[in-house]
Amino acid sequence: MPRIPDIIEELNEQQLRAVRHRGGHLLVLAGAGSGKTRTLTLRVASLLDEDGVDPRRLLALTFTNRAAGEMRRRVESITGRRRGLWMGTFHSFCAWMLRREAERLGYPADFTIYDADDSRRVLRSIIRDRQLSRGLTPASLAGRISSMKSNLMTPEAAAEAARDDRQREVAEVYAAYQSRLTQSGSFDFDDLLTRGLGLLRQNNDISDHYAGRYLHVLVDEYQDTNAVQHRLLMALSPPGTQVCVVGDDDQSIYGWRGARVENMLDFERDFPGAEVIRLEQNYRSTAAILEAASRLVSRNVRRRGKELWTAGQRGVAPEARVCSSESEEASMVFDRIESLRDREGFTYGDMAVLYRTNAQSRPFEAEAGRRQIPSQVVGSVRFYERSEVKDALCYLRVVLNPADRLSFRRIVNTPRRGVGARSLRRFEEFVEGTGMDPVEALAGAGRIPGLSGRARSGMARLGRLLERAAGLVDSGAPALEVAEYLLAESGYLDGFSPDDPDDVRRLENLEQLRGSLAEFDREHPAAGLPGFMAEVSLLTSADSFDSEREGAVTLMTLHCAKGLEFDCVFLAGADEGMLPFVRPGRRETADLEEERRLMYVGITRARRRLTVSSVVGRRRPGVPAGGPSRFLAEAGLLEGAASKTAPSPPVAREVRVHSEPAGYARGNLVRHPRYGKGLVVRAGRRGEEWQLTVDFGFDEPKVLLTGYVPIEILKKRGTRMDLD
Repeated sequence: MPRIPDIIEELNEQQLRAVRHRGGHLLVLAGAGSGKTRTLTLRVASLLDEDGVDPRRLLALTFTNRAAGEMRRRVESITGRRRGLWMGTFHSFCAWMLRREAERLGYPADFTIYDADDSRRVLRSIIRDRQLSRGLTPASLAGRISSMKSNLMTPEAAAEAARDDRQREVAEVYAAYQSRLTQSGSFDFDDLLTRGLGLLRQNNDISDHYAGRYLHVLVDEYQDTNAVQHRLLMALSPPGTQVCVVGDDDQSIYGWRGARVENMLDFERDFPGAEVIRLEQNYRSTAAILEAASRLVSRNVRRRGKELWTAGQRGVAPEARVCSSESEEASMVFDRIESLRDREGFTYGDMAVLYRTNAQSRPFEAEAGRRQIPSQVVGSVRFYERSEVKDALCYLRVVLNPADRLSFRRIVNTPRRGVGARSLRRFEEFVEGTGMDPVEALAGAGRIPGLSGRARSGMARLGRLLERAAGLVDSGAPALEVAEYLLAESGYLDGFSPDDPDDVRRLENLEQLRGSLAEFDREHPAAGLPGFMAEVSLLTSADSFDSEREGAVTLMTLHCAKGLEFDCVFLAGADEGMLPFVRPGRRETADLEEERRLMYVGITRARRRLTVSSVVGRRRPGVPAGGPSRFLAEAGLLEGAASKTAPSPPVAREVRVHSEPAGYARGNLVRHPRYGKGLVVRAGRRGEEWQLTVDFGFDEPKVLLTGYVPIEILKKRGTRMDLD
């Protein structure tokens, strides 16, 4: 086991100051690649091993489970201490606290945590039931509700603050949404924070118990905290608690989801007497890359300021390329990737293509496929959101929380048990009218009036299955045993054919889930299914990155890339209107400084090579083509673009296809060749084309022109069809 004094001797002067600081609050301004994680880890290890702090009196909060796990492993390898050491995300800490105090809130201890997909499904159901106004989509409503929760606004407060019919409608949806979550014994991710904060604020005994137990509270990535997380930190830090936060205001890129860079800028006001230490020596990138990054971010006004430097080589100057089309940009990028691999010895796993939005991945995916270059797209459909995996998880959810209506509706007829919409409605009315436990009601489905004979027998079998699975949980059976019993006895696995490639892929995903369950049981033999579900429900997209897939080029958004690094980075789409990003129908980005920080994050992911590319005349509906981004000039890269790019050929026009002669209308169910099925929420003529706003169930609706791809109408307005 390494000794702490030996490790600490390897630190630079500023890192050592941060590790050794005692006696007051501390703000560590840690520049990109400056050894932030190592410094924070050694500070924790030093407090435990050298100062003798009880592990139970130290709380370390991070922003991903992966980061928390890595930090915990490092601390344990240095100090040998494991028991009582609490490291995790704000959400996981609040979930842990809420499970311990669930009875005070009238919730089951095994409450369900709804992810973004679950929330959108609930909202989609509310939209259908209420026939809401145009433009109110599940994604847009989810964003508005999340924003209100981040600002601690209740449904009642939202209704009082509403100034027009649209705002009143949103407030009504918010209230209905919260009501459905409460009925299901469920929280969404925002609720974990707001209800956790409410527990601490409204109950002196609970506040004294949790806030009084920690002598040291440490927070990583503090620039990404929102208003609720900031207040949670304040609530957990009474007088006598030493707070240490680490972060980089120049990498604050989540303002759109509530993060407040002001939390870092105003730290000394909130924690008087705090010392500020800057980590400015960079151990990641070459000097040439750092100079471009520093020139760019120095244009921001809202920053504390730092100067990154490196003792390493100057390296190859970053490149800037201007292309005539997206396909040319993708071709150029993969030409460079093959050259770097063949001539300079880099591997595909050393390289990443970064872009502003998920939609930009298409030409790069296509080019990688055409050249048969292995690639992985990060940030698309997460493993635990894949249909077959979600089905399995919903079975497990209902075993633990029978009141979870969303999960129950998903499994009640999966596989088919003859339970149609009418039978399900009769069943739910019976449960609501009698107050009976849903699983108990299933077992006695034969007594429920209005059910078909097939539905009665199917529900009764499902009820017996769930009761037996609950018995396994109560007996302390491993999580894997419960899951295997449910999937086998439910008949779910019987529906997959070994001759169907798609079914084979789904079975492989279920096998991967089985492996996750087995691994959890090995590492946590006493936790069982409740422990596994508590852990899985808190995973985020940032935890899904496959860092072990060394043979593949990584394709990901700039937001997903934060915290990662690659030898060679291709930052694509550096155009005005794309980066900085302008939303359709607007002339300017909402927060230019945050967009500049986003490009700064992209540049500083590169260790040895950086190529930034722009597309002349990129077409985005509602956004005029703007040419190369102003950020290229601000970073000192624009001159390089002129010298490295041959005279551009005429901008290639995309081949148009004839749109469907029938008119489109709000309420149409359509199929897009890339995005799949979606619901038209807005439709209007644009010359000979149609401009459609379509909700495909993503974070935001897509704005599409019918002249470029065939968009098939599946169902006309007024017909009903479930998109799930």
